[in-house]
Amino acid sequence: MKMKRSKRLEPVGEMAEGEERECAARVAGIQARLDDAQRRGTELKRYLVEYQSMFQQRAAAGIGVAGLRDYQTFLARLNEAVRHQDGVVAQLEADCARARVEWLEAAARKSAVSKVIAHARTEDQKIEDRRSQKETDEHAQRRGGAR
Repeated sequence: MKMKRSKRLEPVGEMAEGEERECAARVAGIQARLDDAQRRGTELKRYLVEYQSMFQQRAAAGIGVAGLRDYQTFLARLNEAVRHQDGVVAQLEADCARARVEWLEAAARKSAVSKVIAHARTEDQKIEDRRSQKETDEHAQRRGGAR
């Protein structure tokens, strides 16, 4: 007996489902890295504000040239760290957006394949019902003709 069309399509459905799962996991992974990078960025900005405030307080109270230079160097490095972290966040936001689009596309493919499989199952059932009805009719005809 020939394999039903819906059964032949099931591996395609499983592949589409697996692809959608992988895309969803990719989104979750990037989102977790993004959340972490945003937390780090917020922390760095908070440090920057704190150190700028401390610098202003110390400068107002009087600070030596060496202390002034050290603070300026440290603040410059902290500013650079903030800029770098902002770049990391921007890149992860872009990566996350791309991954979400890929996930939505994979989900749409999975949905389309699922609809095709469901339609094939319906068609397979109709074919099976017609075959069964034909057998029943033939059996009834043979019984009627044997009398």
